[in-house]
Amino acid sequence: MTADITETRADDGASPPAGSRLRGGLALFALGMTGVVAIAMTVAPTLRGTPGLEGLSYPALVAVAAANSTVLLAVFVALGAVTAPRVGLRSHVYAWASGGRPDWSAVRDSLPLAVAVGAATFVVVFVLDAAFAPFVAIDGGMAGSDAETLRALAASAPYRLLYGGITEELLLRWGVMAPLAWALWWVGNRVGERRPSPSAAAVWAAIVVAAVLFGLGHLPALLATYDASVALVVRTVLLNTIAGVALGWLFWRRSLETAMVAHASFHVTLLTVSAVLVVAL
Repeated sequence: MTADITETRADDGASPPAGSRLRGGLALFALGMTGVVAIAMTVAPTLRGTPGLEGLSYPALVAVAAANSTVLLAVFVALGAVTAPRVGLRSHVYAWASGGRPDWSAVRDSLPLAVAVGAATFVVVFVLDAAFAPFVAIDGGMAGSDAETLRALAASAPYRLLYGGITEELLLRWGVMAPLAWALWWVGNRVGERRPSPSAAAVWAAIVVAAVLFGLGHLPALLATYDASVALVVRTVLLNTIAGVALGWLFWRRSLETAMVAHASFHVTLLTVSAVLVVAL
C-alpha cells in the first residue's frame, strides 16, 4: 500500500491530541537514541584528552558525548510530531505509539523497494565519488593493514546503521522535511488557493532543502580532517544531497521507516563493497 501525500487530506487548523503526539514523539525519540548512544560510545574514548574530562568514567564520557545530539533529537522529533501528521507524512512507529493505525504490512511490502533504492543510491554515489577522485584528495581515513581496515569497517557498522539509518532520518526527514512541507503549505494557503494538503511542488522543495542541509551537515567532520577546497565541498554536499533526495522521496511516498531501511541499506552496501575491495586489492 503506497502512501501518497497528494491523496491525504489534512487540515492546518487541526492537530492530534497533545497526549497522542507526546506518546508518538517519545517512541521515535527512544528509537533515535539508539543511534545517539552508538556514536557516543565510539566518540567517548577520544574525550579523555579533553581538559576537565580526564577523570570521568566511561559512562560519564558517553553521556557527555551524547548530550548535544540528545537535545537536537528531542527538538527535531517534536517538530516532526507537530507537523508530519498534518501534511500526511507518516511513521508507522509514531502511529502505533500515538494510538493510531499503523500499517505494518505496508512496511513489509516496502522493504524490497527500500533495499533497492538504498543500494542503487550507493552505486550512483560511488560512481560520482570516483569521478571526483582526481580533484579531491581523500584517503578514506583507514590507513593500515587489511585486517586493521576490516576491523575499522566492522566497528563503524553500529553507528552507520543506527545513527545513519535511524537518527539522521529522524533529524532530517521527520524533523526538517516535514516542518518545511507544512510551512510551505501553510504559507501557500494564506497567499493563494487553499489546499487540503501540500502540492507536489511544495513537498519536492522540502525534500531538496532537507537533502541539501543533509549534505551540509557532513562538512564539519570532514573539514576537521581534510583541508577545505571547493571540490571537496561540492563533492560532499552533492553526493549527500543525492542520497537525501532519494530518502526524502521514500518518506513522502511510503513512510519514515521505509526511508530508514533504505538509509541502512546504503550503509550495508557501502560496508560490503568496501570490505570486498580491501580483500581483493
